[in-house]
Amino acid sequence: MADKNEKETLATSLNSALEKSKGLVFAVAAVVVLVIVAVAVVATVKSKATANGIEQIDTISYNLTNVSSEEKDLSAEDIAARQTKALEELASLSGKSGVVGLRANMLVAEIKFAQKNYEEARAAWLKAAEVKKNAYTASLCYYNAAVCSENLGDTENAVAYYKSASEDKDFLLVDHALFSLGRVNESAQKYEDAKAAYEKLSELHPTSSWAQMAQSQLISLKVAGKISE
Repeated sequence: MADKNEKETLATSLNSALEKSKGLVFAVAAVVVLVIVAVAVVATVKSKATANGIEQIDTISYNLTNVSSEEKDLSAEDIAARQTKALEELASLSGKSGVVGLRANMLVAEIKFAQKNYEEARAAWLKAAEVKKNAYTASLCYYNAAVCSENLGDTENAVAYYKSASEDKDFLLVDHALFSLGRVNESAQKYEDAKAAYEKLSELHPTSSWAQMAQSQLISLKVAGKISE
């Protein structure tokens, strides 16, 4: 009798444990469902926020450049006023991450470059590159940062940014970047570095016009005795 009672007690305990474990499994499942729902909501909200941000930037860009048939040509004062307004509207967007921050900073950079404010233009290009390091636009941002550096007379950073841009073989302006890298090194009397850039360009796209100019520069440097054969 005692054995039977013990068996019933054990069975009851097991059933109770199973019921508790079922409750635990269902609770965990419920949490997983809630997490999935939460992630989906965040993704949707993020997607909407991104779409809204892009729409704002498109509107800012349109208002900056659009000229109606009545206006025909904009005065310097009108252009300056539009640029100021655009920069004010972009201020909150340029601090965003992802594609919104990327596009906002690229537009800021374009405006600053048009204003010949090369220091701030460079900063915006570099910020855009940092926002999405692996995007195809990063090389373009580094290239433009190099151009700004040249305008600032900053040869050291011009070399650094042209080099960063030229390391992307899929960059549409890789030939130009490599030639510019060689040219800037040459002007800095770093002839072996210039030679390396020109030779890399010649090897990468030997038939391009930039490669042909690079080959001419290599010949000139050799004739002048500035580089070895």
